[in-house]
Amino acid sequence: MKYWIFISSTKRFRMHDWLSSNDYVEYIQKNKIEVNDIVYLYTTAPVKRIEYKMVVDRINVPYEEMIDDSAYSLNPDIKINKEDVYVRLRLIKRVSTPLLHIDYLREYGLRSSMQSAFTVSGELLDYIDSKF
Repeated sequence: MKYWIFISSTKRFRMHDWLSSNDYVEYIQKNKIEVNDIVYLYTTAPVKRIEYKMVVDRINVPYEEMIDDSAYSLNPDIKINKEDVYVRLRLIKRVSTPLLHIDYLREYGLRSSMQSAFTVSGELLDYIDSKF
C-alpha cells in the first residue's frame, strides 16, 4: 500500500461543496496507484493545508463511467480527454486543523511544491496521519 498527496485546486473545483453531498471524487489517473492506497487531499491557496483522507476505491475508471461533477467545476473551459482513465477516491474523513498547513508539513519533511500528486512516507506520513 502507498500513501499519496493529491492536489485540490480552489481555482478549478468546489471540492468542499462536492464532498458535502458525495462521499467520493474522481481524478485523472496519472500514477501507479492501486485500490486501497490512501490519498490525502491538499487544498490550495488560500487554504494551503491537507483537509481530506481518502481511500482508492477504484482504478482505471473509463470516461463513460465517470460521475458528472461538472456543476462543481470553476473552469468550464477545461477539455476532457475521453481517452483518459480515472481513479475514484472514497472519503474517509475531513479535518480542519491548522496543524496540516503547508508550513507545518514543511517542518516534518515536505519538499514538494504541491503542483502534482506524489507519494509520502516516513516522518511526514506519520505526522499527517496523526492529525486524522
